[in-house]
Amino acid sequence: YKLARPWVPGSDPTARPMLTVRDTRLGPGIDAVAPYTNMSDTFPWQNQRFAEYRDTGPGAEITVPENRPQLTAEQARSATREAYLGDWTPWKEGC
Repeated sequence: YKLARPWVPGSDPTARPMLTVRDTRLGPGIDAVAPYTNMSDTFPWQNQRFAEYRDTGPGAEITVPENRPQLTAEQARSATREAYLGDWTPWKEGC
């Protein structure tokens, strides 16, 4: 499995998809060598804002460092659920 591929709405050249996978256990189904893929060659994933931080598990193994962008601890301080969503909770406990 891939972690992500960039979706660029309407092929808008100003759009820059973003994904941060942090503090997540990644199972063995994740492609550790190439965890990201292109939606199209026009918008390669390497030009987007994809990063990881402190992930664990067999799918988090870094075998090709250039294919696994990692946040620094300083960068990760601003990449939190609260920073992106504020006080909005996308789920209810007990559901």
